[in-house]
Amino acid sequence: MHATKSWAVLFLIPMLWAVPAFSQETSESKDSLYSMALAAGVEHMQTQWGYIDDGDRGSRIRTDYHHLIVRKNAEITDDLPSQSNEFHFEYLDDAALLAKCSKLKKGFSILEVHPVHDRGATLKIHIAQSWVESHHGRLWIGISDWADVEFRYDCQQRAYVISDVKLGGI
Repeated sequence: MHATKSWAVLFLIPMLWAVPAFSQETSESKDSLYSMALAAGVEHMQTQWGYIDDGDRGSRIRTDYHHLIVRKNAEITDDLPSQSNEFHFEYLDDAALLAKCSKLKKGFSILEVHPVHDRGATLKIHIAQSWVESHHGRLWIGISDWADVEFRYDCQQRAYVISDVKLGGI
C-alpha cells in the first residue's frame, strides 16, 4: 500500500506543475505577437519616416518600408510571415547579409526583432532599425531607430492587443 502511495505522489507532482502552465496559455501565440509587433512597428515607421531620404546622398540605399530585410533570429523570426498587408519582409542570416553587402557595395537598413519583455501588466517587443555595411569582409551593424510595441491583455477578447507604439531614434 505504501509503495502505491509513493507512485501516486510521483505521478501527481509533475501534473500539478503542468496545470498552471496550461491555464496561462492565451489565444495569441508567441509568433503572432512578434508578427503583430513587426507589422505595427513598420507601419508607424513608414508613416513617420517614409518620406525621408535616408540614403545619405547616395552612399547608402534608401529605406523602402514596403520591402524590408529582417535579420534572421531562429528563435524569433523563423515562423514569421513574409508579408503583412502592404509590407514585405525578407529574412536573412548574417552570412546572407554580408553577401548582400558585397553585391550592393552600399549600406542598407535592416530590422531586428528583439525578444519580448514582461513589463508588469504589459509586454513589450523592441523592433530596431539598423544600418548594415561590410568592412574588410566583416559585417558591421549600427543601430539607428526603433519602435517599441507594447501589448496589454484584453480579458474580453482573451488575447493580447497592441496598446501603444513608441518610435525613437539616435
